[in-house]
Amino acid sequence: MGQNAGRGTMKILVADDHVLFREGLRFVLEDLGVPGIDVLECGTFLQAEQAVKRTPDIGLVLLDLSMPGMDGLAGLQLMRRQAPDVPVVVVTASEDPRHVRRAMEMGARGYITKTGSSESMLDGLRTVLAGGIYVSPQLTLAMPEPEQQSTAAAAAVLAQLTPRQVDVLAMLRKGKSNKEIGRELNLAEITVKMHVTAILKALGVQNRTQAAIMAEQLGL
Repeated sequence: MGQNAGRGTMKILVADDHVLFREGLRFVLEDLGVPGIDVLECGTFLQAEQAVKRTPDIGLVLLDLSMPGMDGLAGLQLMRRQAPDVPVVVVTASEDPRHVRRAMEMGARGYITKTGSSESMLDGLRTVLAGGIYVSPQLTLAMPEPEQQSTAAAAAVLAQLTPRQVDVLAMLRKGKSNKEIGRELNLAEITVKMHVTAILKALGVQNRTQAAIMAEQLGL
């Protein structure tokens, strides 16, 4: 486990079992445009879990799906339970569309392939840190399109939402927090929470990320 010198304003956990890749990622993160980054390193899911427990102010987790200790998606699920408020970006060699879709459904804020350029990785990380969701473009193209019947069913559910709930869903798609949504729509935060709960129930999804994915599919 390592940490760079200095006391930074953001701590980023890099969980990958390849030391050379972790070292290379350190250089990439220097160009992220965030002052004073502290990088924590680990090589197993257990070490990642321990790092999050010991360091509650971690601001971002970069997680490989292929590390010793457990199945990658199970490790992602463990990380989401351990730190539900910390954005997790999967950075992996796997380009399996099933892994992409499942990771995003489990709450990952991003999925970046290791075969991409450092510029695309930086774009993705900036998008996530700004509250958005990012999937490497080539993976987006590779992901299977939803069946027309499923899309029609989702559109029918969307039609059951009130106009205000559609507005809230569109902002969920942009990664806005409840406070930001309330400010932009001139609504109390508790009202936004009620709308979000109703939206998740109507769409038949479990979390905001799944709702955002569905909103993207519907063109919101």
